[in-house]
Amino acid sequence: MSAAPRTGLRLRDTPLRFRFDGREIEAIAGDSAASALLASGTRLMGRSLKYRRRRGVLTAGPEEPNALFTVGAPPRVVPNVPATQLALREGLVVRSQNRWPTLALDLASLLQAGGGLLGAGFYYKTFIWPSWRAYEGIIRALAGLGEAPGEADLAPPAVEHLACDVLVAGAGPAGLAAALAAARHGAQVVVCEREPACGGELEFESALVGGRPAAEWVSGALGELGRLGARLLIDTALVGGSDGLMIAHAQAGGLPGADAVYRIRPRAFVNAMGAVERPIAFIDNDLPGVMLLGAAERYLARYGVRVGSSAVLFGNHDRLYATAARLLAGGMRVRAIVDSRDAARLEELVGTRAALAREGVECLAGHAVLAAEGGHMVAGARVAPLADPAAARTIACDTLLVSGGWTPAVHAGLHEGGEREYAAGVAAFVAGHEPAWRTSCGAAAGELELGALLADGQGAGQRAAAIAGGDAGATVVGTEAAPGTATRPPAGRGDPAPRLEPFWRAPASRAAEKRQFIDLQNDVTVADLRQALAEGFRDIEHVKRYTALGVGTEQGRTSGVLGAAILAELGGTRLEAIGTSRPRPPYQPVPLRALAGLRCGAALRPARRTPLHDWHVANGGVLEPMELWLRPRFYLANGADATQAGISEAARVRAHGGVVDGSTLGKIEVVGADAAAFLDRMYLTRASTIRVGRSRYMVNLREDGMVLDDGIVLRLAPDRFLATTGSGHAGHMLSHFEFWRDTEFAGRVVSLTDVTEAWAVIVAAGPASRDALYAVLGAEWRAALAGLAHMDFTRGRWRERELNVLRASFSGELAFELHCRPAAAPALWQALIGAGLSPYGLEALDILRVEKGYLVSSEFNGQTTPHDLGLEGLVAHGNPCVGRELVDRPGLHEPDRPRLVGLRACDGHAQVLAGAQLAAPDAPAHAVGHVSSSVYSPALGEWLCLALVARRLATAGTELMARDPLRGGDVRVRVTAPVHFDPAAERMKT
Repeated sequence: MSAAPRTGLRLRDTPLRFRFDGREIEAIAGDSAASALLASGTRLMGRSLKYRRRRGVLTAGPEEPNALFTVGAPPRVVPNVPATQLALREGLVVRSQNRWPTLALDLASLLQAGGGLLGAGFYYKTFIWPSWRAYEGIIRALAGLGEAPGEADLAPPAVEHLACDVLVAGAGPAGLAAALAAARHGAQVVVCEREPACGGELEFESALVGGRPAAEWVSGALGELGRLGARLLIDTALVGGSDGLMIAHAQAGGLPGADAVYRIRPRAFVNAMGAVERPIAFIDNDLPGVMLLGAAERYLARYGVRVGSSAVLFGNHDRLYATAARLLAGGMRVRAIVDSRDAARLEELVGTRAALAREGVECLAGHAVLAAEGGHMVAGARVAPLADPAAARTIACDTLLVSGGWTPAVHAGLHEGGEREYAAGVAAFVAGHEPAWRTSCGAAAGELELGALLADGQGAGQRAAAIAGGDAGATVVGTEAAPGTATRPPAGRGDPAPRLEPFWRAPASRAAEKRQFIDLQNDVTVADLRQALAEGFRDIEHVKRYTALGVGTEQGRTSGVLGAAILAELGGTRLEAIGTSRPRPPYQPVPLRALAGLRCGAALRPARRTPLHDWHVANGGVLEPMELWLRPRFYLANGADATQAGISEAARVRAHGGVVDGSTLGKIEVVGADAAAFLDRMYLTRASTIRVGRSRYMVNLREDGMVLDDGIVLRLAPDRFLATTGSGHAGHMLSHFEFWRDTEFAGRVVSLTDVTEAWAVIVAAGPASRDALYAVLGAEWRAALAGLAHMDFTRGRWRERELNVLRASFSGELAFELHCRPAAAPALWQALIGAGLSPYGLEALDILRVEKGYLVSSEFNGQTTPHDLGLEGLVAHGNPCVGRELVDRPGLHEPDRPRLVGLRACDGHAQVLAGAQLAAPDAPAHAVGHVSSSVYSPALGEWLCLALVARRLATAGTELMARDPLRGGDVRVRVTAPVHFDPAAERMKT
C-alpha cells in the first residue's frame, strides 16, 4: 500500500523522524508507531510466533497481538512494546521481532510448510526422541517474543502512594459519568485512563451527550472533575491489584524510562475499562490488511490515517453501517459490507443500507467472508452467501475490516471474589457476584448503547460513593450544582445498539481450518481446537495450555471468547457452558522493571550495616550479605581471595588470636515474672535452671520437631533473659516467640524486645585474647575476667559506657563476646587491634567452626531433627518444649535418616566441595547423604567436611564416594567424628 495524504492535518503539526528496521520514516508529533507506519504505507509489522507468518497491525490498543517492537539498541533494549501504544519521538529506533534476517524475508517462515507437524500440543509430542537436548538449540534460537535485554539499567520509575474514596478505571463515557456522580457526592475520586485522551469511542462516534456534542461534554466533564478535586491520571493503566491495593502504571507513550507507578488504596472501585473488539475466523484472516473495525476508526479520527484505500467490512451487528458512513466521510472507499445476519433481521436498516448503496457500497446480508485473498497483503475478500458457500466470489479490496462483537474487560472483576456471568446481549462474559466495594459499568458490564452506558456509569459512581461513605445501602444522587439533589443521567444519542448476533467462523473445509486463525500471536487455529477436543481436552483452561490459546502479551483479549465459542461449537455445547480462561494481572503489557519499582538491583533488599561497617570498608574488608546484613567475608591484606585469606586468618586465630564483628547476632530480651517458664517452653533445655550471671547453649524446635535455630541464652536477672539467635534470624525468632506468647502464654507476664541493634558484639578469640582484654579494659576488669568460667558473663563499664563480657566460644579457642553500645564499638575494636588481635572474617570463622564440628547454617535446612544433628543430650533432658513430642516419631529414627558426621578424604589431600552427593562404593547410583560444609584446615593441613549421612553408614571409618557433578570425578572419603580438632576442648577451657 502506498502512502496516502492524511485527513484533517493542521499546518502547525510538528514533523519528526524515527527509524524502523533501519529505514527512516516520517511521522507527526503525537503519532504512535503503528499510525506512522500505516501512514507511510507500511503494513508488514511482525511475524507470528510459531509459523512466522507475515502479520500487520490488528488493533489500536494494548491488546495488539502482532505489531510488537523492540525499542532501543543492544544491550539496552525493551522488547515487546505494542506499536499501537508506542508514541514516537525524534530519532527513536525501533525494530521488528520474530524474524531472521529481515521482516520481509524470514527464513524461519519455512516452518509454515510443517504446519501439520506443529499443531496443538506439538511440543509435548515432538521432542521426546532422541531427547529434548537434540532440539534445544534450535528451539531457543526460534523462540519469541523479542530478545531479552542484555542489561537492565532502565531508570527507576517514580512511585506514588495514593488513597481515595473511589477509583475509576477508564475515562470513556461510562467512566466519566461514574467519576462525576461520585465526585458530586463529595467523594475523593481518582480516574485512571490508559489512553492519552479521554472519551473512549466518543472520539470518533458522531454523538450528542446532554444535548451537546460529545467532545464538548467530555471537556466539560473533565473541567468539573477538576473543580471537584478529582485526580485524573492520563496514559495510566490499571494493571493489577490484590487485598484492596490497586497498581496503576503510567508509561508516557509506551516509552521506556518514562514510567510512574501508582499504588492506590480506594474504598470503592469502578471498572469502566470498556470492551475489546474481537475478530472472526476465516481463511487467512491474519494477512496484513485484515484489521478490526474499531481500530480503523481510531486511526482515522485520532491520527488522520486511512488504513487503506478500499475496504470490505465484515461483521455481525449494526455498527458496521455507521462506521461505513464515517469511513466514507474520511475519504476511504468502502466496497462492501458483509453482514452475517439474515436480511429479515435488518429491516430497521433499510434506509441506512439504501443510502450507503447510493455511495457505491454493496450491502450483503446473510453472507460471510470465506477468505482473505492476496500473497503478502490483502488484495481481495472471498465472499459467499452462508446458504450457499459454493457461490463464492471475490471483491477486490486492500483492507478487510472485521468485527465479531466485543469482549467486556472483566479481568479486574474476576479477582478477589469475582465470577464470570454470560451476557447474551454481547455474546460474552461479564463480572458477576463482585465484592460490594467493586463494580463494573458501561461496556465492561456489557452495555454498548450510549444512553444506557451513561446511566450505568452514573449508577455505579453513586453506589461507589455510598460505599466509600460507609453506607453501602444508601441511594445517593448528586448534581453539578450541589451534592444531595436529584439529577438524571445525561441523555446520550450516538450509534444505535449493535443488535449483535453471534457469528464466530466462516464455513471452511477441514483442511482449510488450519488457516482459520483464532489467536494470531500464537498461531492457534480452528484445526488446533478440533485436535484438542479429539485428544480429550474439554475444559477451557486445559485447552488454553495445550494449544497456547490466549497466552503471551495478548492474554486472550481478542482471542479468548472467540476460541471458547468455537470450542463450544465444535463440541456441540454452548459458550456459557465452556466459559473462558481466567485472566491474570498484569491487565496490559508493562515492563517488569516498573513493577519492581525501586526494589531492584542493590535496592532489592535493604542493607543493614554494623557499627563497624565503615572500619571494614576502609581497611580492605570484602563484604557480602548475610540475610540483610553486610559482613566482611575476608580482608584483602590477608589474601587476594576468600580461600587464601580465610586460611591465613584462621591460622592466625589458632596461633595467637583475632577479633571478628559479631554484631549481626540476633538479640531478644525476654522480661517478666513468667519469662523463665516461657523460655522453658521455647527451648529443648530449661532456661529456668540457668543461674544469674550464667548462660547456656540452647536449641529451638519447630512445631514438627525440626530444628529451627540455636543460640546462647544469658540470664541477666531473675526475671530478665537475653536470647541470642543466628545472624539475621532475629525477626523470624521474634515472630515465633510472639506467636506463642500471644497464644499459650496469653495473659502471662512476658515482654519481648528485639535489641539486636542496641548492642554491638565483638568476639575476641585465641590464646592471646585474655591478655588483650586485660590490656584494653584495664585493671578494674582483671579480677572479673580472671574468674570468668566458660559460659559465665560479667557486666561493667568501659570508658563510661555499658559493657557486658561473655566467655563463650564458637571457634574452639579461648574466646570472649564483648557486648557494647554501638557508639563505643569502633573505639573498642580499634583498641583490641592495637593490643595485637587482628580482624578475621566469615571465611575464617567457618573454617574454625567446621574444625570443631560446630553447626554452620547449612545444617539448619528445615529438615533436620536434634537426633540428626547429634543433639541427643539436649533431648534427654525431657523438657516439654514446643515440638518435643514430635521428635519421637518413628519415621524420624529410621536407618536412612541423616546423621551429622565428619568427613575426610582417604588420601589426606583431595578437595571435597560442599554440596557433593555421597554414595556407598557398592551402590554409586544411590545417594546416601551430602556434604553440608567443607573447608581447608590450616591446623590439620587437609580438607575437612561436615556431612549429613544415612545413620546406617554414619559409623567412624566407613568409606563413601563423594560425587561432584560440577568438576566430575569421585573422591573416596571416610566418616569421622564431627569434631576434627581438639576433641577434648582443652583450648577453649584454658
